[in-house]
Amino acid sequence: MATTEDVELIRRALAYAIELYRELTGENGAPTLGTQNQIVDFILADRELRETVTGWGRTVETDEATTRPRQRLPYDDAYRRIRDFAQSRLDQPVFMPPNISLYRRGR
Repeated sequence: MATTEDVELIRRALAYAIELYRELTGENGAPTLGTQNQIVDFILADRELRETVTGWGRTVETDEATTRPRQRLPYDDAYRRIRDFAQSRLDQPVFMPPNISLYRRGR
């Protein structure tokens, strides 16, 4: 986990994580706190991802509400890496599936 005190970078990484979640799920919201924190930590841990997200954050208004259609995130290598990581977090089940073997034995 990378540590940083750059509040602007953290804010942009969080905005990126939320926007990516919206693209992946089609939901108008944010991922759970645990998921969004994992995505932000993933971004902050990599210099290339930090630079990409910083550049993206300079081109969009991340803290203003708007009625304009959202601009899609740039589809580049950083996007694919962050998307793949986020997707792996989103694909984890919230609840464990039942133990099917118990049902097959008649218990």
